[in-house]
Amino acid sequence: MKMLHIVCGKRFEEEIVALFQKMEIKGYTVISGVGGRGVTGTVPSSDPSTNHDTNTLFMVALGYESTFLPQIVAGLKEIRAKHVQGNPDREIPLKVFLQPCEIII
Repeated sequence: MKMLHIVCGKRFEEEIVALFQKMEIKGYTVISGVGGRGVTGTVPSSDPSTNHDTNTLFMVALGYESTFLPQIVAGLKEIRAKHVQGNPDREIPLKVFLQPCEIII
């Protein structure tokens, strides 16, 4: 299996959920109010209902036979392109990581 991690600013959350719905991806985890530090700045972790500048972490476990990965990546690239339109070097709070994943329990 593989685990797709999507870390994004809260403002991207609805677009990503809409992408999952469009692709009929039913299994994923969402963690709101995630903080961190990176090229787009420092984001404090806090209650997402009071702070709209938080990050959101999506985790999607995909089996090796899954055909969703290229489609998800293409959809995420479209979201990114929309937000950097005209500024291709612009950093936005949307990062995607892929790691091996093994179910142990």
